[in-house]
Amino acid sequence: MNLIKILKNLPDTPGVYLYKNKDKKIIYVGKAVNLKRRVSQYFKRGAALGAKTASLVSQINSIKYYCVNSEIEALILEASLIKKYQPKFNSLLKDDRSYLYISISKDKLPIISPAFKSNLDKSSTYFGPFPSAKSVKTLLKTLRRIFPFYISHYPVNKKCFYCHLGVCPGPNPDPIIYKKNIRRIKKILNGQISGLLRRLNHQMQMLSKHQQYEKALSLRNQIESLNYISTGWQSLTHLYTEINLPEDNIQKAILELVSVLQPYIPKLINILRLEACDISNLGSNYFVGSLVVFENGIIDHQQYKRFKIYTQQTQDDQLMIKEVIYRRLKHSEWGIPDLILVDGGKPQVSAANKVSPNIPIIGLAKKEETIVIKNAQNWQEIKLPKHSPSLLLLQSLRDEAHRFANSYRRNLMQKNFINKS
Repeated sequence: MNLIKILKNLPDTPGVYLYKNKDKKIIYVGKAVNLKRRVSQYFKRGAALGAKTASLVSQINSIKYYCVNSEIEALILEASLIKKYQPKFNSLLKDDRSYLYISISKDKLPIISPAFKSNLDKSSTYFGPFPSAKSVKTLLKTLRRIFPFYISHYPVNKKCFYCHLGVCPGPNPDPIIYKKNIRRIKKILNGQISGLLRRLNHQMQMLSKHQQYEKALSLRNQIESLNYISTGWQSLTHLYTEINLPEDNIQKAILELVSVLQPYIPKLINILRLEACDISNLGSNYFVGSLVVFENGIIDHQQYKRFKIYTQQTQDDQLMIKEVIYRRLKHSEWGIPDLILVDGGKPQVSAANKVSPNIPIIGLAKKEETIVIKNAQNWQEIKLPKHSPSLLLLQSLRDEAHRFANSYRRNLMQKNFINKS
């Protein structure tokens, strides 16, 4: 079979790929956010490949692939195919003992947790193996926000920290609802997301018809969350993959962004350092900000900064963004950014501009994913194609700043909760 022709015709979609040897035996199964880009990497890296991977590539005679709608579906399909075919290179390229499974206990109120093969309880239902431990943990965190479940022992008589975050069912959950949620999670892990969505939509309509609006609203929120993860779910691994694009794609994204912005920011000749800021707050006690750094083509975690908001006691994103930018610009030793990105539209950009007269500020408004710039006294709004490399870069940085801010806020909440316990 002509591998060059296969590589040329691979789609730019999420999916799972299977490598076969000359005897038509499956020797490796992998998943990809972008099938064409991922599979092509095996045949372009040459001497950069490790010895075991080079051995795999030398034995590939044909390629089969399955297209799916999202990374979560690719993750689940990859695990089921590895379990079914047990390809030899999946265990050779990565120690089988490091593969992670998802275990669902047979308790009255089942517990869901990640587990290695050596720790699996034979009485439990389990899914896997999953080669990416990070993806498994992120998947469970995502599912727990939609269908709260226990990950260890049950709370005895009071709500735990995770109950307040809405991911733990608490001391006395309704067993019928809890078990129903477990069944829904099993359907997702079996790859039956579309069927589950149809049933949830039907149940929501029936509840609304019988004027049970509160239950219908709860289902609607679950449906919206499931739609998100089944059409565009991104794990942290995916996020870093998007940030650390191959060198040519990084340059393409930067050049495109400079070209788009330069008519409104004439002094912007190149973007060597791009910083993204975001705010996270909850109630009246937890106000924090974040700064993430993209420099010389890579995201630099060591340069991340986090801020407690001191000047604001109410939920006002504009004033909090203003404080974060002001405090950041007092530190020239951190480096001088060519461009700062804030999460938001005109109000956030306007607030940031008041303390940053020399460094250009742009916003990325979530609803339409529109770039917002203030040029002299005029506002400019730029809407790029959704697959634009520069837009993908800005989205990834914006989302990473959001994640980092939320992580800091949760850490502060957890410390405060422990201190009060």
